[in-house]
Amino acid sequence: MKKASYLSVIILVFFAIIPSCIILGQLSSGGVPISTAYSLPADDHNVISVNSPDMDVIRNEDERFPSPYRFAVILPVDINPENSGKWEQAPDGGRIWRVSVTVPGAHALSAYFDKFVLPEGGKVFLYDPSKTQVIGAFTSRNNVGKGYFATELIAGERFILEYNQPSGIGIAPLIHMYSIDYAYRGVGFLDNYRKAENPTGNCEVNVKCPEGDAWQDEIKGVTQIKIRKNGSGYWCSGSLVNNVRNNDVPYVLTADHCLFGATADDLQQWIFYFGFESPTCVYPVPPYPPYSKVMTGATLKAHGGNGGDTGSDFCLVLLNENIPDTFNVYFNGWNRKDTTSPSGVGIHHPGGDLKKISTYDQPLVTDNFPGNPNPCHWRVSWIATPNGHGVTEGGSSGSPLFDNHGRIVGTLTGGDSSCDSANLDSPDYYGKFSWSWDENGADSTVRLKDWLDPDNTGIQKLDGLSLGIPALSKNFTIQLFPNPFTDQVHVKIDDRTGQTAEIEVLNLMGKTLWSGAITPLGSSPVSLSFPGLSSGMYFLRITFPGSVSTVKMIRQ
Repeated sequence: MKKASYLSVIILVFFAIIPSCIILGQLSSGGVPISTAYSLPADDHNVISVNSPDMDVIRNEDERFPSPYRFAVILPVDINPENSGKWEQAPDGGRIWRVSVTVPGAHALSAYFDKFVLPEGGKVFLYDPSKTQVIGAFTSRNNVGKGYFATELIAGERFILEYNQPSGIGIAPLIHMYSIDYAYRGVGFLDNYRKAENPTGNCEVNVKCPEGDAWQDEIKGVTQIKIRKNGSGYWCSGSLVNNVRNNDVPYVLTADHCLFGATADDLQQWIFYFGFESPTCVYPVPPYPPYSKVMTGATLKAHGGNGGDTGSDFCLVLLNENIPDTFNVYFNGWNRKDTTSPSGVGIHHPGGDLKKISTYDQPLVTDNFPGNPNPCHWRVSWIATPNGHGVTEGGSSGSPLFDNHGRIVGTLTGGDSSCDSANLDSPDYYGKFSWSWDENGADSTVRLKDWLDPDNTGIQKLDGLSLGIPALSKNFTIQLFPNPFTDQVHVKIDDRTGQTAEIEVLNLMGKTLWSGAITPLGSSPVSLSFPGLSSGMYFLRITFPGSVSTVKMIRQ
């Protein structure tokens, strides 16, 4: 997140920039390494030790250039089965190659390969010494492009790579690890370092708190992005965004200052994590939720704002692959009209942490981000809610701002809000979606309209779209009509004839505004009215003994 006092990002490069490559997402086959299956002793003698970077230099850079939020630097290595590690005979007649990499002081490490071609039947696993965290198996289906591959972060300062080759396989693998991520902060969500580093401020609110109840669709569209550029790793946030054709094209909207300095090859190495959130309102007890929904690689479609200095600071990329239905994601809708919203939320991944939600209840104000001459940003201040006082932090950059109807109206550039008591109410600034639409320039490389409305329909507002799985998971079916409604809304519930249900209307913060009871009567709907309920989006929760379902409800 860009702080108001920093208007450009120029990162000094001390380590080699990663060469051009294509990386497959973390599509793994599961299973256990042979060393685990046969309880083989740990091999502590084939350890490659890599020197740590000069952290005084790194910290000085981060103080000077705090945005986007850097969490890792890239260190070169040269590791393959011919020059490193050890081959062993496996008890099942196959072969095992193991090598260990350690970098003192690392909070987490990840591996990058410029050769990763496995024969049919071969498997690669990576894990920490205690095997608390095991990723893989990676197999021949991960052979892609020119053989480039990357792994997610392994907690701690050491990891082991293990290759398993079944008996009867005579083809040798091509494995060459040429660099590693040295993560020195921003990975507090990994259990080994939770006690050492609180990843975010204690005022932040998890999306599974009641504050997020009315935003479960929108939450599914927000992604954590591992940015690669200038020989370092950064955290940003973004959102899947729907287009007028409603055809599941995987566009991701984030901030231009997250892109600033990245090459087309760097974009092929960006990693997008979906569904990384706490299962409860409180911070979970270790181990934390794993990365299980991961996409890798993107192509730039449009951006505007010179890294946030002159325009609306937006960046639109297209993921390299379609998102599997099983990811249960949501393509968020948008509002391109330059009109304020009376209330809404921001959803984001501060500091690379689990997904958070911040709430506002005062109208957005048109403003310019400090140093930017154009009135192309929304200024917003966050409020206290029952479970905290959500703000934004480094890593929240590029995250979406939603209006009271659940549509994107901006992307985060920066500001001064923080969990420090003096800054809880300090404003943040979001580049206007309306400005990003067509006011950064006159062609498709600097505006959204050509990509999100390719048929030039002129539509001004678009609802979101669920992929694969219904947007709301229900224990029973609720039919709500009309929705939006003006005076009365009609509720019909299938298969619950004669059963009495509790019914509640919740506001955006999860606070109950109205409660009562209904008894569904087969095909006959129940009519409800809510005197005094102002226009906006609400959450209608219906509870029968042992089951509960929710739907969004909009009062016009």
